[in-house]
Amino acid sequence: MFLFLAASLPLLFCCVILLPWGARQTPRTLTLVSTFLKGLLLFFPLYLALLIVRRIFGFSYDGVLLLLSLLQHDHLVPLLAAVVGFLLVQRSLKFPATDEGIFLTVFACMSGFLSMMNIADGLRTWGSWDGYVLFILPGLRIAAAVMIALTAQRFYRWEGRDGVMFCAAAGACALALAVISFLYAANLVAVSILLCVLLAAAGVAMVAMRYPRAVRG
Repeated sequence: MFLFLAASLPLLFCCVILLPWGARQTPRTLTLVSTFLKGLLLFFPLYLALLIVRRIFGFSYDGVLLLLSLLQHDHLVPLLAAVVGFLLVQRSLKFPATDEGIFLTVFACMSGFLSMMNIADGLRTWGSWDGYVLFILPGLRIAAAVMIALTAQRFYRWEGRDGVMFCAAAGACALALAVISFLYAANLVAVSILLCVLLAAAGVAMVAMRYPRAVRG
């Protein structure tokens, strides 16, 4: 069970970068692996800030406050931390300024960061794992990594207003994910699972439609 939590995003990352992308349009495979590792390393200092925010706001299990708690605890703060981390290092990353190059670079960084976020959540809830931690949450983060990477090109170079809008897009994504988490917490388990699967499938479908040559080989 822990395997999906820990390995789903890294495995998806490997599958994506091994697709037959055009050599001139995308970074080299080793460059993307390096970007993934940078995202992974960014997690450690930013996780300290995330823990502070969690401590300040706490967690409520009551009504609308539960939705807000799930939003900040599981989605908004982690996604904003991932995006901010990417913005801090993006000048040091080498990639062609093509749609494919931007998508793969952002997806690599997001995957590295959110993979560690999944592992941290697994360790934090050790001994009390449930379907949400083991399957729903990592599934939603797969969708988040794909969606954020797909929107990144629209805000490229991510400076000034574009950087703020990129963060806002991540925030909007977090809100949608929080609703699905709330449905699970409200015992609408089947509905939350269905929406999670549909959202992840929609992300994969959007990648296939946007980059048909890479997907078809």
